[in-house]
Amino acid sequence: MFKSKLRRVGLSITVVGLAGLGMAPLASASSAGSVNNPGQANKISNSYVAMAQEDVALHKMLPPSILKKGFILVGAQMMNAPDDFFSGTANTPVGFEVNLAHAIGRELGVGIKYLQLPVWSSIVPAVQDGRVDMSMTAMNDLVAREKLINFVDYLVDGIGILVKGGNPQKITGPSSLCGKNVTDSAGTTQELYLQSLNATGGPCASNPIHEVIASSTAQELANLASGRADAVLNDNITDAYDTQTMHGAVASVNYPPIHSGPYGIGVGKSDVKLLRAVDGALKNLMKGGSHSIYKEILTAWNVAPVSIPAPLINGCVKPIYQKFC
Repeated sequence: MFKSKLRRVGLSITVVGLAGLGMAPLASASSAGSVNNPGQANKISNSYVAMAQEDVALHKMLPPSILKKGFILVGAQMMNAPDDFFSGTANTPVGFEVNLAHAIGRELGVGIKYLQLPVWSSIVPAVQDGRVDMSMTAMNDLVAREKLINFVDYLVDGIGILVKGGNPQKITGPSSLCGKNVTDSAGTTQELYLQSLNATGGPCASNPIHEVIASSTAQELANLASGRADAVLNDNITDAYDTQTMHGAVASVNYPPIHSGPYGIGVGKSDVKLLRAVDGALKNLMKGGSHSIYKEILTAWNVAPVSIPAPLINGCVKPIYQKFC
């Protein structure tokens, strides 16, 4: 199994707020663990997915369109290992988010199918116009995005900095990125953060970062390997996976999590029934704390440090997350 050892580096945050919820310290991806087979993590995780059982009341909450077709169509960009990615020549969706989505489907008594979306910036519009029923693809719940779609939040993660193995540019944190070529994907939280570093009053305003736009995580890594980029901005979870599975070719910068915030399952503004049903399914999956189906799925992929004790709808406007969004 993939062993991530998501380490808490330099910054330990405990959030206590809404309805007495508490959160473990946020995780960083700066250390590498041993790597076996992600397929084994998927196998273990699926054994817990199989334990989820239909909640009849939640099933009845689903919109008639989903009840009629018998499945939820999830929009994703399957390029976010270990969250969601394709495995093997058959392009089978795998990852802890995929396992969690199937567990939600079992709770709701329907199947889960995926639609691969072409670019990151197409995900929210696909939810808005009904091409997909929901999104679940390593997307941060942000105040700006909440104006477009609703979210059910299910974990917390921050931005990390990935560099070549050995860190030849000696990058130690955000200020070290000034004047460098940094790759990220358009429309992401990482791009917004890079722009904030270059903005007036930002640490790189007088020596701006040169942004190298990528269409996917794979292209970001290619930009780094080819020398087009000196660093990658991506999620801590993804950085941990890349550091371990690429065996020294890349490394995570030992720096505290940046702009940590909630990941959300995106649902259309008018789809209140689906929103409430997904929220209820996650609540069921989170029952039992460290022995819950939710926690066991994350543990199988060794990303349990990013777990939260209960889901929240549009958490960015709630006190528990507000300052992170």
